[in-house]
Amino acid sequence: MAAGYVNQQGLPLNNLIAAGAVICLLPVLLLFPFMQRRFVSGFTTAGLKEQEAVRR
Repeated sequence: MAAGYVNQQGLPLNNLIAAGAVICLLPVLLLFPFMQRRFVSGFTTAGLKEQEAVRR
């Protein structure tokens, strides 16, 4: 993916790659604190549904 981000000497442009990583992670880091309760409840309810199917 990052093979195209090189300078004239063929060295990677680390600052550009790092900026892209931050831009990709920023929405996740901003939304997780607000959606944490729903995120965790989704795991717990999914686990309960799986257990009910096994019991039957």
